[in-house]
Amino acid sequence: MLSSAEGNYRYAKTTINIRAKPNVKSKIVGHVYWNDKVKILKKINKKWYMVSYKKQKRYICRKYLRKSRKKYKTYSSPSTKTFKSYEDANRITDNSSLAQGKLKEKYHLDYQSGVWMVGNRYCIAIGSYYTKNIGVKIDLVLSHNGRKRILKCITADSKADKDTVNNHKIHNDGSVVEFVVNTDYISKRVHLMGDVSYAGEKFKGRIVKILVYR
Repeated sequence: MLSSAEGNYRYAKTTINIRAKPNVKSKIVGHVYWNDKVKILKKINKKWYMVSYKKQKRYICRKYLRKSRKKYKTYSSPSTKTFKSYEDANRITDNSSLAQGKLKEKYHLDYQSGVWMVGNRYCIAIGSYYTKNIGVKIDLVLSHNGRKRILKCITADSKADKDTVNNHKIHNDGSVVEFVVNTDYISKRVHLMGDVSYAGEKFKGRIVKILVYR
């Protein structure tokens, strides 16, 4: 078992496969994502932990875990509006020598919403007040009908300062973030309103906080 000094939890450094047995040829039964908390049941050897995953005893490679959760800086949203704009991914470069193009190679589409993702995070562009870097993980705290929830995002593009206002906190169209979409898959309602809030329940609500991971 783990010593008390080690603690009972670890946090994912990246997307990690959860295995049925402690070897890389074993069946993949699930995944955990960057910064997710993993409950450790037992140290198997130098390479593997036994973990609790969906109430089952499973296995995970130790080298992809860290002892502490990554920290973030919290910003209050500068807007009281629910509007969330979008841009077509075709406007983002495919040049893999640039950060945007390199990240674009990892895109996969959430067909239900039409928004591109990397891992379990939705691709966005945001003003330089928050970050100028591509690939930064960001959690949006949304408030809808009196309830708050987290929408996990990642910076896939950076808004030019000329396209933002209020010290580069808000886009010229009034939105705080811009989602990267495939316009062939977004709904007619999203097209009509220009607002990703209509892409599904998880996108509804006002952004009340922006958590930018370091």
